[in-house]
Amino acid sequence: MLVSEMTERMVEVVKEARAKIGKDFRIIRGGKRTTEEVVGATKHTSVNNYINSANFPLAVLPEEEKELVAFQVDGYDHNPSSDEILLEYKKRGLERPTHEDALKFDEAYPNEKGIFVFLHEPWLDPDRYLVVLVVFRGEALRKLYLSWFVRQWSRHDWFVGARPRK
Repeated sequence: MLVSEMTERMVEVVKEARAKIGKDFRIIRGGKRTTEEVVGATKHTSVNNYINSANFPLAVLPEEEKELVAFQVDGYDHNPSSDEILLEYKKRGLERPTHEDALKFDEAYPNEKGIFVFLHEPWLDPDRYLVVLVVFRGEALRKLYLSWFVRQWSRHDWFVGARPRK
């Protein structure tokens, strides 16, 4: 086996392990800023108009560090439902994220590539759909949008949960 083939295989093994174990991220929750200020701190190619303080308010609280974990479910033989991912949170000892977690992650990690799904308590939009926040980062696209809670997700998406406080 050539060195280049071995290197490629090692990269694949690391990617697979990272997807199973997850990526750790730290955010700062709390503070005095509004949703508009947090969202405006990052450049986006698009932001859903419903993502604002009226619908996704940020409480004024003392700042504290919070650890988030993003994981994939590549091992599934199908695209998972939201309910399956909520069960996956429990299996991994994670808590459900909040909408604030999604907004603060979006701000803190503007260069992290992937689709990051936050299955926080869904918001009922004006069309009566339950929706959650999704952060999309591609090469050229940077989106913060809402997606239906009741749906199938790609097993290659990154699902973000929160580590319980000690």
